[in-house]
Amino acid sequence: MEGILNVLLPSIVIVLIIHLLKLVSLFRFVLLLFLAIASTFFVDFFYCEILNSSCSSDPLVGLGYIIHSTLVVTVSFVLEIVRTNLLIHLKSKYS
Repeated sequence: MEGILNVLLPSIVIVLIIHLLKLVSLFRFVLLLFLAIASTFFVDFFYCEILNSSCSSDPLVGLGYIIHSTLVVTVSFVLEIVRTNLLIHLKSKYS
């Protein structure tokens, strides 16, 4: 459950930020990629500095950063596509 929240919560925040900024599609996906990579470090900072837990210096931490970033990019991308399709559907339905 904690792992799902660690991926899903940053993904939802990223999609909301991108929606609020109303960027062109190319910049939208570049920002999505940048924020997804940065979210890994925000989650690590939250657990290590704010909650004072999970502050281990393990060789697999780097691999965890890569996996977390990949998961957040994938989930954010899927949420962004679903959001875009939903907006297109609602626009066509009420137009």
